Amino acid sequence: MKIAYLILVLIVAIVAVMFAAQNSATVAITFFSWSASGSLSLVLILTLSLGILIGLLIMAPSVFKRSFQSSGLKRRVHRLEKEKTTLNDKVSAAAEKATEATKASAAAPRDDTARSSPSGD
Repeated sequence: MKIAYLILVLIVAIVAVMFAAQNSATVAITFFSWSASGSLSLVLILTLSLGILIGLLIMAPSVFKRSFQSSGLKRRVHRLEKEKTTLNDKVSAAAEKATEATKASAAAPRDDTARSSPSGD
């Protein structure tokens, strides 16, 4: 992955150098009372960089909000998984207790005399 990233950066750098070499004309920029001059390639690269920076700044609050929500949801999932484990343990213990009670009642002798009919046959 790092090699692919390095190759991509190298390709972008080569394209940027070719762009700068082919666009070396001087241009004047005026904004209200401010003015500057520089090579066309430099002006275009600075404009692109400024656009990327503004885009990142506009996007940053949304990214931070989603990151905060994600960390909160991860904490909630962890808490719910612990609760699930606790409840599963309680269910297992109750099932064991019920099984033992069933075995104990099945093993105990029945007293059928108390349930016989009062007619006294």
